[in-house]
Amino acid sequence: MIRRSINADWLLASLIVACSGSAPRGPSFATLTELPQEPRRPDGVVVDPSPELPVAAEAVDKGTGIVALKPPLPDRAARGMVAAFLRAVVTENVEALSDLATSDATMAARGRTGTPSLVDHWRARMRHFRYRTLASDILFHEADIELYRYEDLEAPLPGRPLRPAEMAPPDVLLRVPILIVRAGSERVFGDDMLFHLRRDKERYVIRQMIEDFQLP
Repeated sequence: MIRRSINADWLLASLIVACSGSAPRGPSFATLTELPQEPRRPDGVVVDPSPELPVAAEAVDKGTGIVALKPPLPDRAARGMVAAFLRAVVTENVEALSDLATSDATMAARGRTGTPSLVDHWRARMRHFRYRTLASDILFHEADIELYRYEDLEAPLPGRPLRPAEMAPPDVLLRVPILIVRAGSERVFGDDMLFHLRRDKERYVIRQMIEDFQLP
């Protein structure tokens, strides 16, 4: 009985060794005995470049792709231009008036042909009339100013002015009722003035004025 037990144990051990030797081995990995001395570099990351926006424009041009529009100027910029213009008139300051207009600004009269230079027109009026006598008077109320944008004048409506032919989408049109139209016995202003304004960077300038007035 003792001899049979030893033989059985030897046979079982032989089978175990044979099975372990024929079993498939897993993948081998390289190992390091020491860590590298150079600093560790982070894994590479692909970064998409940020999209570049186009230069801001004042209006959309048909046929273009993505367009970044400039924010419109506040209404007070247009109303402030009216105050600056009339201040230049009553101080008879042609240079200040010229700075408020485009180089090709014109002066138009309702129902009359011809559009003379705005600066030349007002220079002649300042020579003929005494606007300085109105320097201390209130010529308009800001609350009475009517402001129209390009799309507001798309279709003619009663009580609204017609859109000037040269008005562009970023432009604005102001109608300013004048409170005092005479200096002494002479009429020096029309009942109201229309200011066609065009953006010049961060301000408005006059592109055209329309007034029912004619020099004598």
